Amino acid sequence: MTANVSQSFHARRGSLSTGSAALALTVATVLALAALLPDSWQSLLGYRRGPVLEGLQVWRPLTAQVLHLGLGHLLPNLAAWGLLCLLLLARMPAGALTWVLTGSVIGTAVGLVLTPGVAWYVGFSGALHGLLAGGAVWLWRPGSRRLAAALLLGLAFKLAWDVFTGGGGGGLPAGARVVFEAHVWGSLGGVLTGGLIRWFTRRPPCV
Repeated sequence: MTANVSQSFHARRGSLSTGSAALALTVATVLALAALLPDSWQSLLGYRRGPVLEGLQVWRPLTAQVLHLGLGHLLPNLAAWGLLCLLLLARMPAGALTWVLTGSVIGTAVGLVLTPGVAWYVGFSGALHGLLAGGAVWLWRPGSRRLAAALLLGLAFKLAWDVFTGGGGGGLPAGARVVFEAHVWGSLGGVLTGGLIRWFTRRPPCV
């Protein structure tokens, strides 16, 4: 049983399976379709701290992550998702990437609730940062450690810059800021999930 679970998380490098392609397309489609939702739905699904804490609208920290502030916000995140898929899906199985993405989304959601200074939020960037972090943890193995180290260093620099600038810039509409707290929490969720997957899916000594 342990061997079967472990083998299911060890895909052949350089191959992009049908499951991997389906995952990449599904996430991109969900993000694109969410942009077409009417304003009333977007208002109900976006993260608002008051309704979450006072009205127990617990879905908001999760559903907010598929919404965006227009095409100028959506398209860069779609591009980043595509680049991460090209980078990671040929090196790690779709199952592992799905778990890392899930952990990143949950980490971002929990972090939003635990950060009093974030009153509202929409966007997929927290999950993307977590996917990059968790993917680097997964890749920390013989043959890919240099790539993993480069990804982690790049992510650390990006997070430090976000914190230093306080969320300034980012090409967002007036009155909006880059919620760097979501990036930090998403990264923590990705690292934790990537580490747990590696721990529980280690190859057995004898197969």
